[in-house]
Amino acid sequence: MKTFAGRAAFLAGGAVGMAARGAAIAAQLRRVSPRQLRQFLGQIELSAQFLLDVGRGAYPHVPWRTAGALAAAVAYFVAPIDAVPDFIPVAGLLDDAAVLSLVFGAAESDLRRYCAWRGADPEPYFSPESDAAQA
Repeated sequence: MKTFAGRAAFLAGGAVGMAARGAAIAAQLRRVSPRQLRQFLGQIELSAQFLLDVGRGAYPHVPWRTAGALAAAVAYFVAPIDAVPDFIPVAGLLDDAAVLSLVFGAAESDLRRYCAWRGADPEPYFSPESDAAQA
């Protein structure tokens, strides 16, 4: 049978590990510039508009994989329970951001075409490095 002291030590070790992970996540978030954050939030908004236009049939020029991946990523973002539940501070939203970032990167060329179709400038949504890659 475990003693109270043994259980307390086990819980304290877990708490120390969680604190260390939290500190690492916070350090990573401090490296995100305000421009990158605005760009990321803009990509979420652009994706929502994209999905609305695709759903209404107003923008039919899209591969089904792109629409499906964006729909799944946005659904993952808004769902409170996922791989790391959103009620866990910082880490709960970090996994959502990782999923969205991966899908935005994969769908960038389709989202750029969507911007052109809308007559919108893609600059607020994509970094200059990705502009050079598109040229």
